[in-house]
Amino acid sequence: MLYAKVNEIGDILDVATVQTDEYAVLVSPDDPIVALILEDKLNSQSASTQQMLSSSDSEMMRVLEDLVELLVEKRIIQFTELPLPAQKKLLSRKWVRGVHSGHEEGLLTDDGFTAKGDSLI
Repeated sequence: MLYAKVNEIGDILDVATVQTDEYAVLVSPDDPIVALILEDKLNSQSASTQQMLSSSDSEMMRVLEDLVELLVEKRIIQFTELPLPAQKKLLSRKWVRGVHSGHEEGLLTDDGFTAKGDSLI
């Protein structure tokens, strides 16, 4: 069930799924105005949730990086047990963070890691 917020002349301004004093008029989702309002809400929520997911993904990546580092420091796992692509990605992100913060950590040593032409980023 949908309830509408209407102005003084009865024009539908917004809709909600819960009836309140402000949203008191029962409306049909088939009403063209209601359908348009719902579509706008869906589109804006989609963009908003996509932005939230993107932001959350980058934050989650940092959490996972910190988790891997902690597990390695506590010797629960060995870094070399991770798949090679994961090792490369983690090392490259750590190096980029170091460069970005002005504290290059010298992660890229002469161990043949980049000699094969592999991209670190």
